[in-house]
Order: sequence, then C-alpha cells, then structure tokens
Amino acid sequence: MSHNQLLKKFHSPAIRNTLWLTSEKLFSMALVLLVNIFVARHLGPELFGTLSFFLASVALMVPLTSLGMNAIITREVVNTPERQSLIVSTALAFRLIGGGLAFVLLVAIVSLEVLTIKVELESLFFILAFANLFVAFHVVDFWFQAKVLSRYIVKVRFIVLLFISLTKLVAVYFNADIASFVWLAAIESLLISLGFLFIYLYKSKARLFSGVDFSYGSNVLKQSKWLILSSVASIIYLKIDQLMLAEMVSTREVGVYAVASRISEVWYFFPVAIVASFFPSLLKLKQSSEASYKKKLQQLCDALFAFALIIAVVIYFTSDWLILLLFGEEFQASGVILAIHIWAGLFVFMRALLSKWILAENLVKFSLITHGVGAVVNVALNYYLIPQYQGIGAAISTVIAYAFASYVVLLFHPATWPMAKIMTKSMFFPSRLFARKVNSPA
Repeated sequence: MSHNQLLKKFHSPAIRNTLWLTSEKLFSMALVLLVNIFVARHLGPELFGTLSFFLASVALMVPLTSLGMNAIITREVVNTPERQSLIVSTALAFRLIGGGLAFVLLVAIVSLEVLTIKVELESLFFILAFANLFVAFHVVDFWFQAKVLSRYIVKVRFIVLLFISLTKLVAVYFNADIASFVWLAAIESLLISLGFLFIYLYKSKARLFSGVDFSYGSNVLKQSKWLILSSVASIIYLKIDQLMLAEMVSTREVGVYAVASRISEVWYFFPVAIVASFFPSLLKLKQSSEASYKKKLQQLCDALFAFALIIAVVIYFTSDWLILLLFGEEFQASGVILAIHIWAGLFVFMRALLSKWILAENLVKFSLITHGVGAVVNVALNYYLIPQYQGIGAAISTVIAYAFASYVVLLFHPATWPMAKIMTKSMFFPSRLFARKVNSPA
C-alpha cells in the first residue's frame, strides 16, 4: 500500500470516527476508574455495594426505554436520509413512553418488595429510576452514528463526565454520604441527555418532535420486538449477578464483586465504539460486494479478539496486585474475582460485532435466542454457585454465560454458522498469524 493510499485510508470517515470514539473511551476509562477508586475507598464495600446494586437494578429497565431501536435507527437514517427528522422524532416519542412505563414498573417492583431495599434508601432509588427516563434522548446518538459524526457526541459526553467526575471527587473530599453519589449519577444522565439533544438540534437543524408518525413508529417497534426482548435478556445476564449477590449474600459482597467487574467491564466500550463506527460502511459493503463484506467482518473480529486477549492476559497476571494498589486491603478479595471475570471480555468484544451482523443479516430473532440462552445459563449457574463461592461463583457464571450467548449457541443453527466460523477463526488468530509469518517468503 502506497503512502498516499495509507493516508487516504487513515482519513476515511469510519477511521476518524473510530479514533474519536476510542480516544474518548480511553480518557473516560481512565477517569471513571480513577473516580471509582476514590468513591469505593470512601464508601467502603457495604455502601459501594449498595450504590452498585441501585445502578444494576435501574439498568434492568433500560431496554424498555431504548425499545430495541438503537441500531435500527442507524439503519433507517442511512437508508432513508430524507426522512431523518421524522425517524428521530418518532423514535424519541416512543422511547419516552417506554421510559415512563419502565419507571412505573420499577416503583411497583420496589413497592411489592421484590427487591430488598431499605426503606430509608427507597427515595434515593426512585431518583435514580426517574433519571432513567432521560436515556430516551440518547436516540440522537444513533443519528450521529449514521452520519459518521460521533465526534460531536464524544465532546458532549466527555465534558459532562469530566464535570461529574470532578464533582464526585469534591464530594469524597467533603466526606459526602451515599445520597450525594446517587444524585450525581442522576444529574449525569440528565446533563448528557440534554447535551445530546442540543447538539442534535444544532447540527441537524431539525425541530423537536417534528412530524411524529405513530404508524411508522409502530412499524419500527414491530421490527424491534425481538431486539427489545433480546435487550431485556442481555441486561439480565449482564447485571443479574449483582442483584443475586445482594439477595443471596449481602451488599458488601456486591461491593467486592463490583470493584472487580468494573475494572473488567471498563474495556467494553472499545468494541462498541469500533463496531458502531464501521457499521454504516459494513451495510454499504454488503450491498456492493459480499466477498469484501465477509473479509471486513473477519478483519474486525480478528482485531477485536486480539485486543481482548491482550487485555485478559495482562489483567490476569496482575489482578491481585492491581486491586491492592488501587482499592486497598478492604477489597483484597476482589483480586481473584477480577482474574476470572476478565476472560468474559473475549466474548464481549466479539459480541459487539455479532450484534451488528445479526441486524445486517436480518436475523434479529437470534439476538433474543443468544441473549436468552445467556440469561438462563447465568441465572442457573448463579443460583448454584453463589451460595458456595459467592463473588467467585458469580464471576465463573458470567464467563460461561457470555461464552454461551456470544459463541456456543451460534453452532446450533445453520443461519448463524457463518458468524460462528468467523469467530472460530478469530480465536485461532494468534496461531494463524504465526503460521503466516512462518510460511511467508524471507
């Protein structure tokens, strides 16, 4: 490849978009980790566990707010740009309705004592639950993804994160209680949502709720029904470990587990950012050349797996030292949990590409099947392992559940074999790379 070709490739919209997203995630990852260290040390395992339990519980309602429309919105804007204002306005209206229903459901769950929450903390939980409504405004993020203009969203998100992070550090300095951190989590959601909305209205020149089409929205909702159920199943197997630990052991154990899982999960932004940037170009490539489309899928999957493997190996060998250095002896038990949990990233990274492939291939029902299997496996294993091994059992359950949901289940249906083949080749990427070096002419 010539120097000019290399420069042209580097400056392509997808590459630039990825650089913006990954740069933001690098800074955000470091900032979030730093702030979590201070907050966890300040609150201790018990209260940090309570805060993590609240966040995990509210996260279960996010699928009802997003309504499975995320990637569909990107696809719709790419395919029918002349209707972009109607698409975004309609999706926003439906997501606000979904968010309202999610809030009512959470209130009912707590009122019926399905979740064990201390009476004095219920008001804080409801504040966080209400903040979930503002997630509906994140719909505009997918308009920017379709336009390959994520740098604007990146700037908004990072400015808010920086402000909230500094405020949390001030709260730690002044010995603030758990209520302050719940409020800050709610305010962060509000500020990001309003920032997204403002920049969308500025860049698109559109009017809010201009041309809401309930008929069109109902049609999109029908398309996304599998994705809604899939998102519910996904959130269950992503967050159920902390809820089950709280109910079956204690919120203190949740705090110990949460420290490990946050270090492990902080990397999960990268595959989402990378794949989101390449998704529009993948859609166009599929229409023009199936061979080039498959080649690009393999290249992306190889890169994602290699990145995840490097992270897993490094964290595995440094987990105990890392926990002691960052969080102190009070969280020492998190070390072994982290050493296990980090391996889930291998499947999470490839899952980001699988999710987009499922949509591009119009196989959305498999999204539900894969996430559903993951949820069932995780709940079943947690039920068996948590009473015996507590946080370690939850970590083992998570890794196995992620493996089933993101890879194993693909082996059982011909429609998903192409992606299973790509993932299998990626898992042998190190040996393929070595063989290529050995067989290449000197």
